[in-house]
Amino acid sequence: MAKEKIAPFEGFPKELPDFLWGIALNNEKPWFEARRDIYERCLHGPVKALAWQVMENLTDRFPKLTLMPHISRIYRDARTLNGRGPLNDHMWFSLGRTGRVYAPEPQFYFGVEARCCDWGLGYWNVDAALLERWRRSIDANPQKLSRIVRRIHRMDGFQLIAEPYKKPKGDPGPLLYDWYNARHPGVGKTLWHEPDPPGPELADIITEDFAALMPLYEYFLSLGD
Repeated sequence: MAKEKIAPFEGFPKELPDFLWGIALNNEKPWFEARRDIYERCLHGPVKALAWQVMENLTDRFPKLTLMPHISRIYRDARTLNGRGPLNDHMWFSLGRTGRVYAPEPQFYFGVEARCCDWGLGYWNVDAALLERWRRSIDANPQKLSRIVRRIHRMDGFQLIAEPYKKPKGDPGPLLYDWYNARHPGVGKTLWHEPDPPGPELADIITEDFAALMPLYEYFLSLGD
C-alpha cells in the first residue's frame, strides 16, 4: 500500500459520543448521509489519523516490523444485517502483516464507541491447527510465555480476552491455565470517555502499549512459522 499523507491525530471531538448515539437511535442511510460531514470530522478522520500515526510510530521504533492498516467501514455487510440497521455504531482499525483483517495472523487493534474506546492484541481468525501449535509451544517451554504473561500483568488495565473451551485442553498451572485453554488468545484494555473522548495523547499511549505487547506479538508470529 502506498503511503498516504495523513494529518496528525488531534484527538476525538467532544461531539463524537452524541454522533454515535445518534447512529444507534437513527440507524438509517438518509439520516447518516445528511450528517456525513460530522462522520468524517468526528469519527472516520480521527480513526484513520490514529491508525497511521500509531503504525508509523511502531515501525520507527521497530524498523524490521511490517504493519499494514485495516480500517472498518461505517456500513455493515448487507449479508449480515439480520434485521439490524445498515450502520455500525462504532469504528475500529487493526494493524497486521497483511492488512487483511480475517487473515489467520495476530493483529493489534483499536476500537471506539459512544461510551469508551479499547485496544489490544489478538486474532480475528484462528484455526484449530494454530491453536494446537499454541498449546504445544506452552507444553514445550512454559517459561517463555510465563515471562510474557507476568509482564502483561504489570501493564495498567490489560487483561486476557478469550473465550474458553467448554472442556479444558490441559492444565499448565494457574498462571497459564486460562491462556492455554483460550479459543482466541488475546489481551485488551478499555478507556471510558470520562467525561470526554481522549485527546491527541492517545496516539502515544497506544504506541507505548503496543510496544510493550511486542514480545507477545512475536510469540504469536512464531506459531505460524
